[in-house]
Amino acid sequence: MSLFSGQGPVFWANRDDSGNPEEFTWFGNAPAFTLGLATATLTHKESYTGNRTTDARIITELTATVNITTDDFKETNLELATYGEGSAVASTTLTDVEFLAGAPRLGELYTVADVTGVVSSAVVKSNGTPVNTANYTVDASGIIQFTDVSGLTGPMTLSGTMAASRQVGVFKTSAPEIWVRLDGLNTATSVTRSGSSDFERTIVDIYKARLDPAENFGLINDEFGQLVLNGSALVDTTKSQASAMGQFARFIYLDPPVAAFPSSSSSPSQSPSASASPSHSASPST
Repeated sequence: MSLFSGQGPVFWANRDDSGNPEEFTWFGNAPAFTLGLATATLTHKESYTGNRTTDARIITELTATVNITTDDFKETNLELATYGEGSAVASTTLTDVEFLAGAPRLGELYTVADVTGVVSSAVVKSNGTPVNTANYTVDASGIIQFTDVSGLTGPMTLSGTMAASRQVGVFKTSAPEIWVRLDGLNTATSVTRSGSSDFERTIVDIYKARLDPAENFGLINDEFGQLVLNGSALVDTTKSQASAMGQFARFIYLDPPVAAFPSSSSSPSQSPSASASPSHSASPST
């Protein structure tokens, strides 16, 4: 792999008790996916030359961050973005639910709190008397608008049927810890596969990502909405640090060079002062 310009689907999966991914779910279109690696360090300055130069530096912490932006507001993504839980809402009926105590105003919009599904067969009444259907509209969400308010005194009520729907309750679960996978396409480099041209492919696995809830939901805007999911890649203690795949993440080259090349350099040696990575307490199960 030389030049790189990434695309590709991003998936997530719950982890079983052994730290392995269960069924993968596609995030939908994801225009941005970033893995960030960082260290926290402690430096020491000498005090005998008068220059106060740094003569030692140790790593005190290794951290990894995950950032995923998706255009898809499907239920599974909202569950991740809100620590939410999806559930079914049964179909039901509205029976003379009051939405206005007095007379309505021409062109004003009205709604009722009881609406949880697509409304059909709507009937509006004024003081118990059905209003001429030519004088109002009721849309699928139960929004009512009058085109003629002559003789209407209130109270105004709405009846009708509501279809089954689904809902996501916010902050219903603990922070999810998930396996994240990018099936990457390197659009800067092409390869020949089975006689046809294809993009070079790379898989990125993050074994244990804990996502924060989305900070903002742009629910009214002039642009396409996006869900921005930020979080951390935690150390996965179900895997050995000595294993080839490590404990945080891995890059898999599906199109390695034809010849096997050794690493360009041996792994950097650790100074005697460098301690093992700080242990992480077990995260609560989701």
